[in-house]
Amino acid sequence: MLEARDLYKTYKSGAKPLHVLKGINLSLERGKTTAIVGPSGAGKSTLMHLLGGLDRPTKGKVFLDGEDLYSLKDSKRAEIRNRRIGFVFQFYHLLPEFTVLENVAFPAFVGGIKRRIAINSARALVNAVGLSNRAGHRPGELSGGEMQRAAIARALINDPEVILCDEPTGNLDSRTGQSVIDLLLDLNKKKNKTIVIVTHEEKIASVAHRKCHIQDGQLV
Repeated sequence: MLEARDLYKTYKSGAKPLHVLKGINLSLERGKTTAIVGPSGAGKSTLMHLLGGLDRPTKGKVFLDGEDLYSLKDSKRAEIRNRRIGFVFQFYHLLPEFTVLENVAFPAFVGGIKRRIAINSARALVNAVGLSNRAGHRPGELSGGEMQRAAIARALINDPEVILCDEPTGNLDSRTGQSVIDLLLDLNKKKNKTIVIVTHEEKIASVAHRKCHIQDGQLV
């Protein structure tokens, strides 16, 4: 479903270039959960951003169902990103001035869905992730686990085929983090979502269908 082919990413860092990814080849199966594991600075988050169309590779290609994401115009790639890919980040990235319900509905607003329909869909998702009593609260009034559940609900609002999670438990205690992972695995099992979890925690990675190790910008 999602494939990285000979992927390189280099950043200009002063006089010396910083080579973050060095020829990544990776194919992700539809309906499977994949964990990408490695130490800080190994290139995990950079790979996630390239797989999701958030950043452009220096060299190489990313295919979603056979379509080269980086051969598309920026506007078309943004449309695909909004409609077919959901993102869950370590720091949640919820809009502080919006309620939980509005945050969850926001990608649907961007996608042109009518407000009433978007809000109804968002409410169903907020209930599904166990936040029905927090729907009218703003992010500053939530715990870390509640914010991450809201972020997962937001990632699901446009019914994406793939969900990319970048250290989704990094700011959570072990018990809360496990509940977030359980929620993601449940989505994979019941809704056949293709899920990629970037993590440095081997315990979390062990529950995925497949585990890939990245070190110094290469899969090992």
